Amino acid sequence: MTETPLRSGPSTDLEPGTFRHAGRVFFDELDPMGILHNARYAVHVERATAAFFEANGFTWEASIEDNPDKFHAVRRFEVDLELPYLGTGPLDVDLWLDHLGATSLRYGFRCVGPQGQTHASGLRSVVKLNPKTFRPEPWTDRWRAAHLSVLGPARSSG
Repeated sequence: MTETPLRSGPSTDLEPGTFRHAGRVFFDELDPMGILHNARYAVHVERATAAFFEANGFTWEASIEDNPDKFHAVRRFEVDLELPYLGTGPLDVDLWLDHLGATSLRYGFRCVGPQGQTHASGLRSVVKLNPKTFRPEPWTDRWRAAHLSVLGPARSSG
């Protein structure tokens, strides 16, 4: 059996400033009823975020000195489960910039099924930390530029 390769990146058929990651739901992610387990949505969003980082030159292999922005922590993850995802198959995750502050940022997301239906949506907030003090510190200009050039201006004012 051949599978279509998964592709991620800015998409021309989406609202400007949206990054789409093409993912896949696997059998081991399903609950006993054959529905994608609610906790797995966070994993899919995390994979989409990692794909966004990689597509913009931010790799996990880089040292903190070469990539200081990789030292950040999730502060909040909010998800609204809108429609059960049944079985296995493609699940796209759309990311956008909801808020970009000096030391924090918030991504908006939605998990989209093969017919374009939204299965889950929400927000994922992160804070950049100083690796020695674990206190918030500002994002680098490179990080800010990558987010603003690909994801555009924040969609929320708050």
